[in-house]
Amino acid sequence: MVVAPKPDQERRRHLRQYAQGELSPNQSFYFRGPDSKLNLRAQNLEMFMHMADGVDDNTWLFHLRRGDYSNWFKNLIKDADLAQETAGVEANRELSAADSRARIRKAIEQRYTAPS
Repeated sequence: MVVAPKPDQERRRHLRQYAQGELSPNQSFYFRGPDSKLNLRAQNLEMFMHMADGVDDNTWLFHLRRGDYSNWFKNLIKDADLAQETAGVEANRELSAADSRARIRKAIEQRYTAPS
């Protein structure tokens, strides 16, 4: 019995959707912060990275410490590998906000914006 592999084109289409497409409000990430003062919607990974660069450290670290980033990557972006790598960043309490942002950005860029 011969089993044909899944077309790579399908995977690239989904990668592009998560990187640049518009996820529904229910699938989007919301930067809210510890006091829910913000309500910044990142409807894709590109917007997530853009907003991550602009939110204050307290907001970034609030979501980081709760595991919100890895949870979003795993359950809504459906990328278990990205979620696992991000969970490692989230677990490292010695990283600064800037260092954790840089590591998560690098992980996203390697998977979603690197040339195929």
